[in-house]
Amino acid sequence: MIKLNRLATLTLIFLLPMNLWGMNWQTYGLYKTSYVDYRNTLFNPDNLAVNQLGLVNWDSHFSQYLNLQAKIFSVDWRLDVMGTATHTKDWDANGRIKQFYVQKDLFENLGLMAGRILLNWGTGYAFNPANVVAPQKELSDPDNTERRLAGNDLAKLEYFGESYSFALVYLTNLDVHPKINASDHRLAIRLYENLWNIDLSLIGLAHQHRRPIFGGNFAYVIGERLEIHGEFAAQKGSYLPYHRAILDENTLYFENPLQFLKDNERRSFKQYLLGINYTLPKNIGWILEYYHQDQGYSRREWQRVIDQVKFASSYLNTPLAELAQGNVLWSLNIFSSRGAMRDYLMNYVNIPVARNLELKSTSLINLADGSLVSIPEIDLMIKNHFTFYGRSFIFKGNKNSEFGGLFRSFAIEGGIRLVL
Repeated sequence: MIKLNRLATLTLIFLLPMNLWGMNWQTYGLYKTSYVDYRNTLFNPDNLAVNQLGLVNWDSHFSQYLNLQAKIFSVDWRLDVMGTATHTKDWDANGRIKQFYVQKDLFENLGLMAGRILLNWGTGYAFNPANVVAPQKELSDPDNTERRLAGNDLAKLEYFGESYSFALVYLTNLDVHPKINASDHRLAIRLYENLWNIDLSLIGLAHQHRRPIFGGNFAYVIGERLEIHGEFAAQKGSYLPYHRAILDENTLYFENPLQFLKDNERRSFKQYLLGINYTLPKNIGWILEYYHQDQGYSRREWQRVIDQVKFASSYLNTPLAELAQGNVLWSLNIFSSRGAMRDYLMNYVNIPVARNLELKSTSLINLADGSLVSIPEIDLMIKNHFTFYGRSFIFKGNKNSEFGGLFRSFAIEGGIRLVL
């Protein structure tokens, strides 16, 4: 009884401030099952990649997200936890803290946030080149509806003026360059100003091991239906791995050929985006964005990689088959969730069919080779808490193109979301 009384006392001490100042919570559950259809491509001859990587056609996925918010002694607290369980051949479960931070107003116009935080400094829908404090978005869920993105470990100090704000952010332990130590420190700044009804931001990032990034973004609303937005970022050198085939003649490599080939270049690598967000009659939403990244493969560089994969594949039925298989598998690393080449057009449409029924479609087109990925989706909401959804991924293009070379030709997933 003594132990129980002590535990009860400690619990009351902890919960009393919450009861006095309030606590809110939200839970989000997701169950989905998916099917993937694989095809033979240059990067997957005779299902080589699928068999070597142990990929399967079917899997199931459970996730449970919990958000807790409280105000304790004038300090705002937030905790976002996600537990997941995935079944392919066996069940694999794990948990992760997506966000955990405290927030306090130090003075009337000065605020402090510290912890694991998911910030948003971008204006683009699918791509955010200037959002140097956040992870890359997923094309199938740019709004992070399914809570898959996790925040970065940081501390933010922000001053708010009448029409402007200035933010200073210290970040640590992010995506670390493999050639450097595990510790990683960055300092980001943002100056926001609403000028002539245009939201403007100037953004910079100083990096412990890389050259700084300079950029900015804007958003301008015209009337009640149209918004124009854009982003820009520039950095000397590219800190992405590239296939050595862009420099070498065709050969069989004895180790992973992806290397940091352009991180010492003095030229500036630019990224920029320009888009519109328009609301059509009957509340149909339409977003169109053009995105460019100098870091991507040029047409010539992409063709060099294609030629290298063809060369490696020609040795699959020789005594060098094992080495050739490794070369084909290594080449798969050139694919990126944000696009491997330079110029893209993103088109998104949201059509409310009824009060509880929505049709959505997202398309990403590679302007260099005409290949595309299309993601149609249907959402049916029941009783404001349950949403049944179905989503498919369709990849189209010739065998030498980006999305045509990807060995997923078609995928479909369906499930149910529960929000309380």
